[in-house]
Amino acid sequence: MKTKQVSSLLHSAMSDCAPGLFGVGLFSAMTNLLALTGSLYMLQVYDRVLPSQSIPTLVGLTAGMLGLYAAYGLLDLVRLRLLARIASRLYKNLHQRAFALSVLLPLKAGREADRLDPLRDVEHLRGFVAGSGPTVVFDAPWIPFYLMIIYMLHPALGMLATLGAVAVVAITALAEIFGRTPAKLTSEAMISQRALAESGRRNAEVVYAMGLLPRMAGRWSELVLGYLAHQERLSDIIGGTASLSKALRMSLQSGVLGLGAYLVIGGEASPGVIIASSILLGRALAPVDAAIANWKGFLSTRHSYFHLKATLEAFETAADPMELPRPHTQLTVERLTVAPPGMPKPTVLDVSFRLTSGAGMAIVGPSGSGKTTLVRALVGAWTPLQGKVRLDGASLDQCN
Repeated sequence: MKTKQVSSLLHSAMSDCAPGLFGVGLFSAMTNLLALTGSLYMLQVYDRVLPSQSIPTLVGLTAGMLGLYAAYGLLDLVRLRLLARIASRLYKNLHQRAFALSVLLPLKAGREADRLDPLRDVEHLRGFVAGSGPTVVFDAPWIPFYLMIIYMLHPALGMLATLGAVAVVAITALAEIFGRTPAKLTSEAMISQRALAESGRRNAEVVYAMGLLPRMAGRWSELVLGYLAHQERLSDIIGGTASLSKALRMSLQSGVLGLGAYLVIGGEASPGVIIASSILLGRALAPVDAAIANWKGFLSTRHSYFHLKATLEAFETAADPMELPRPHTQLTVERLTVAPPGMPKPTVLDVSFRLTSGAGMAIVGPSGSGKTTLVRALVGAWTPLQGKVRLDGASLDQCN
């Protein structure tokens, strides 16, 4: 039931952004169609203007080209602004629940709470959606469209461009395969650093009084060195694939120019095909280049999403508990077993009692016997491992 509630929360937040994402897809379609402007312009210049040496034709084509590029820039601006609004809506849908969970995590997760930060995860999601990374998702489906246009110019050019695009996509897939583990280790190392720093600040008096600062500094250095090692490995993988992809892309564009020239010499294509096919190939591979450039952000966002989902599934409670009448008759404790958050060993074991309205009970015992633990369970601050606390017969965890 809890997992279903969490899935419903995330699904609802994402579904609320669906109309905006549809708009982004629509604007992406228009910008990708307008991106043909450059190749069509060069094709007309080489095949019509230069042979006819017509200045009016050149002026008309140039004016049309400038108008289309102005529309392209306007639509791209609208697309980016729409993504920023979608990111804000996603944040608004999740931030209250993430904040409430962040406040309650020390009561639910104990020491593990230092490693969990739902607010940071939500902020990562917002930052990624508001950036240029999501545009890759909407531009990538247009790669076959550009390759088809190149194929229409000449089948040989289309075949070369397709093989090159497959190779570049394969390089990107290798970056995902080899970079997944280093990215995960880098994120975990960063979380460990933040957890240690937060623990040190929270217990500053104890750390100073007991002389623990040198040991904590040593542990901090170990975490930093591990983080840097994983970060360097991830950077090497992404940088290597980016360099290989860039070299391959430049070789492909030069190869397309050379093949186009060969076809023109053989009378199989017009001169405008040489430049137009090179521009189209560059546009077809642009989403892949953008994906590699934003790969670290994509990995970080993916980790934040699944981290947030796991945190909600593990520690989230019902969003809207039932509102009951004010209790006034009796307090009932049934076989209550309680342990500090995140600890498996209970400090209160199998306690039962009942108090009616107006009655009192003294809780006495030596230090560490579980008195405070019991009180925290009675007020609902700590969740029992077993048993129930009831007010007028209603379980405490079900009351608003």
